[in-house]
Amino acid sequence: MRRETFRLGKGTKKNLFHRKRIKVKGNVPAAVAAGVVFCLVVYLLFVIVPGLHKAQEPVIVLTPEARTIRKGEALPEFQAKAVLKEGTREEEKKTWLSKQAGYRIEDLLRDLNEGEDYEIDCDADGTKAGDFPMRIRLSGELTSSLESEWKGKVRIQIRSGILTVKEAVEKSVDK
Repeated sequence: MRRETFRLGKGTKKNLFHRKRIKVKGNVPAAVAAGVVFCLVVYLLFVIVPGLHKAQEPVIVLTPEARTIRKGEALPEFQAKAVLKEGTREEEKKTWLSKQAGYRIEDLLRDLNEGEDYEIDCDADGTKAGDFPMRIRLSGELTSSLESEWKGKVRIQIRSGILTVKEAVEKSVDK
């Protein structure tokens, strides 16, 4: 079969198709750019924007109260204070942790402030002077609840505290 060559100025069907194809090729980068912009807009609308309106999970900060004793005194009873992290809205205290049990975040705060569901450890024995760290250890039941049924509803941030043991003050006897 012999191939015919066409001149550019000739108005044949094959020549017209060739011109249209060139135009389509010229618009391909614009069409790809429009498709990319469309995909980004859809991504923003359905993924990022809803995430902006969704509040972060409330964070409870649990901190042992600092204590000071004199050398030779018995160790005091350790207590911790539980508060919502700054920036947490007050209405988030009403969030249900377990609707079946009737347990809210404010109930968890109250229980933590009463000394339930955690222990405080300290290496001090009261015979040596110095600063000793106090560490909080959550109960197994509370830890498992935080990792399973309460996941995404509340988080507990644990801070350490300091027990200071000072040198004993000797009373001088004036003569």
